[in-house]
Amino acid sequence: MNSIIKLLNRYIYPCLHCGSLLKSEGLLCEHCRQRLNSYLGQNLEVRPLAIFEALALFRWNPGTSDLLSTQIAGLKGYHHRPDWSYWATRFATRRMLQGLPDRKIIVIPAPSKNHKRDHAHQWAEALAKAVGGEVHPCLKKVTTRNQRGATRDKRVEVILELDENSSVVSEYWSEALWVFADDIVTTGSTALAAFKALGSPPHFETWALAHRTLTCGD
Repeated sequence: MNSIIKLLNRYIYPCLHCGSLLKSEGLLCEHCRQRLNSYLGQNLEVRPLAIFEALALFRWNPGTSDLLSTQIAGLKGYHHRPDWSYWATRFATRRMLQGLPDRKIIVIPAPSKNHKRDHAHQWAEALAKAVGGEVHPCLKKVTTRNQRGATRDKRVEVILELDENSSVVSEYWSEALWVFADDIVTTGSTALAAFKALGSPPHFETWALAHRTLTCGD
């Protein structure tokens, strides 16, 4: 019996939300995916940060959307997730409709603690492919504080640094559109740290899957 269960688990991946075996590519069945698509607006969510904007597909209020929370949690980690390409395509479509500037696009993934190709890197790769850009993981973390569950004040304590081996910033600093790719934007402190680490380039945006509110009513 155990061997049969292991075999099923190896080849059958039920929908993370409803458990259906009639699953489309990725983490959700077609029914749940279409429900989640209905949450999308015609335009991207915009959150002004400093002198740049953070753009996102979804506005995420934890506790008010189990379906969106399930999708976001399922995309975390280091395993390849085809859904990143699915959502990146939808993000890119909306961004291009708003008028994507005719510039070289350099996508910088939010750095991981272990320098691995985690979910933020997968999101960055999918976005770059969708808009014809390039991925350059040229940032590293200086602080090691875990932001998960931290208060607003503690989340602000984020410092990023440019990798000393990277020359891409000096080559394209004023010409390119610099895109900081992160799965979730909450206070925007990580995006602001990236902006500063890159030398405050004149063309900079943050692209995220979702804007997360700190409270359900925010």
